[in-house]
Amino acid sequence: MGRRSLGLKLPPGCKRYLDHTGTLRTYYRHTRPPTPLPGLPWSAEFMAAYDAAKACAGRDKPLVIGAARTKPGSLNAALVKYYGSDEFAAMTKEVRQQNRGCLERWRGDRGDRPLRELQHRHLQSYINKLTTPHVQRNALRAIRHFLKFALRYHLVENDASAGVQKNKLPKTGGFRMWTEAEVSQYVAKHPLGTKAYLALQVMLCTSLRSSDAAQIGPRHVRKTAEHPLGVIEDYQPQKGRRTGGNRVTVPIHPDLATAIAAMPMVGADTFLVTDYGKPYTAKGLGAKMREWCDSAGVPPMVDAAGKSKNVASHGLRKLCLTRLAETGCNVFQIASISGHKDLREVQLYVDAYNRKKAAAEAMAMLVEAQNRNVVCLNREDN
Repeated sequence: MGRRSLGLKLPPGCKRYLDHTGTLRTYYRHTRPPTPLPGLPWSAEFMAAYDAAKACAGRDKPLVIGAARTKPGSLNAALVKYYGSDEFAAMTKEVRQQNRGCLERWRGDRGDRPLRELQHRHLQSYINKLTTPHVQRNALRAIRHFLKFALRYHLVENDASAGVQKNKLPKTGGFRMWTEAEVSQYVAKHPLGTKAYLALQVMLCTSLRSSDAAQIGPRHVRKTAEHPLGVIEDYQPQKGRRTGGNRVTVPIHPDLATAIAAMPMVGADTFLVTDYGKPYTAKGLGAKMREWCDSAGVPPMVDAAGKSKNVASHGLRKLCLTRLAETGCNVFQIASISGHKDLREVQLYVDAYNRKKAAAEAMAMLVEAQNRNVVCLNREDN
C-alpha cells in the first residue's frame, strides 16, 4: 500500500517520498522549512495539518540562525536581528567581519541580559577591561554602530555608548613607508618582465591600494592624444565606493607602461593574474606581495600597534605620495591622484618634505655664514 500510495494524487503544494528507512513521508512545501503532514492524504488529520500549513504559507520568514535560542529582549536577540539587517549588510565584508568579532566578544560578557538595562557604566566597565587602545577603539566603534541600529528600531531607550571613553592611541604614523633602497633591493630580485615587478609598479606609479591594484586592468585605460601611454580615467577606488569617495584620473607612468609591455601575459580585465589566469583577490595579492617581499629580503610592514602585518602595498602608496611631494606637487595635485578627501592627510607628506628642504637650506645658510666669518677674520689678521 505504501508504494502504491506514492501515485495517489495529493493536495496542491504537497510532496511525498520514501525515506531511507522505507517510511512514507508527506510535506507541504510552501513553508520554510517544509511542514510535515501526518496521517493519510485527504484524511481529517492530514487535512487539518494541511490547512494550517497553507495558512502559514507566505507569512513565513527566512530562518535566522540562533533566533530560537535567544531570550526576547536580550542582547543576543538584538544581535541576531542586527546581523540580518540592511545596516549590517551595507558594510564591506572586512568591516562586517571585524565588527562581528568585536560584538561576539561583547555578547559573551552579557548576552543573556536585557538590552534595555544596558547603561553607560556597564559599557565603560567593559571597554576598560579590553587590553589595548586599538582593541578598545574597534570594540567601541562596532558597539556604537549596533546601538545606533537598536535606537532606530526602539530596542533601547538611549545610546549607552555616548560619552564612553577609551585610551588614547599612540601616534606612530601608521604603516611605514618603503625606502628607495628597498625598492632597488626588490627590483634586483624581481626584475622587469616578472609579475612581481609589475605588481610593484602598479602600486608605486598609481598610489593605488592592493584592493584596487588587483582590479585595475586594460578595461580602465584609455589612450588619448594628451596621454599616448594611456590614462586610468575616472576610477572609483574600492575604499570609497560605499561612501561616495573621490574618483581619480591617473596617467600611466612610463615605468608602468614598460612593465606592462614586458609581460608575456596580462589579463583581459586585470593586469595582474594568477598562474591560472584568474584575477587576484585583494587578500590573495597581499599574500603574494608578502611572498615576493620575503624572497627579496624586504622586511614586513608594521601597523600602528607595532605588530608585523602581511601588508606591503600601503608602504608603496606612501612612497608614491612622498615622491609627488618631493617634486613640488601641492596638496590638490597629490590628492587628485591619491583620492584623499581629507587634505590634512596629504598635507603631512608636503610638510615632511618642506621640513627636510627647510633644514637643508638652514644648514647651508649656517655653513655659508660661518665661511664668511672665517674669511673676515683672516682678513683682519692680515
